[in-house]
Amino acid sequence: MKRVIALALLVAACSAEPRSKSYFVAHPEEAKAVLARCEAGEHRGDECVNARASEREMRRRARMEMARRTFEAR
Repeated sequence: MKRVIALALLVAACSAEPRSKSYFVAHPEEAKAVLARCEAGEHRGDECVNARASEREMRRRARMEMARRTFEAR
C-alpha cells in the first residue's frame, strides 16, 4: 500500500506543468484544441482555465486592433 501511494505521489510530482495563458495566446490552434477537449470532458484543470483566458485575451486584442484601425482611418 505504501508503494502505491509513493508511486502515485511520484507520478503526480513528475507531471508536466500546465501551459500558460501566454503560451496559448502565442499558439491559438493549440488553445482551440485544448478547449475542444475541455468542452468534451476529456481534459480539465489549469490548462482549460488558461486556454479560456487566452481565448478572451485574443478576442480583446482583436477588438482593440479593430478600434485602432477605425480611429486611424479618420
